[in-house]
Amino acid sequence: MCGLGRDRPKTRYFGARTLDAQRCAPDFSKVDTEVLQHLAAKAGVELHIRIEIGVHAREGFDDSRIRTVSENATTPKFNQSSFETD
Repeated sequence: MCGLGRDRPKTRYFGARTLDAQRCAPDFSKVDTEVLQHLAAKAGVELHIRIEIGVHAREGFDDSRIRTVSENATTPKFNQSSFETD
């Protein structure tokens, strides 16, 4: 009867939140303060954070904006970044 009556420890956490596009920096700062710092404080944890951005422009994006965003996405080393058609 080994282990009966004992819960297995919770070893994973997952959270998702949609940030306000007009306040993404302060919203992310709150996520950092309220959640990430507590998780990161545990010795031996592997903390992975993924940022996903989705934008739709009915009229499309002009070449200048596409070039600017595509070039700027290389600075923070995005794993993926592209513009698409519907």
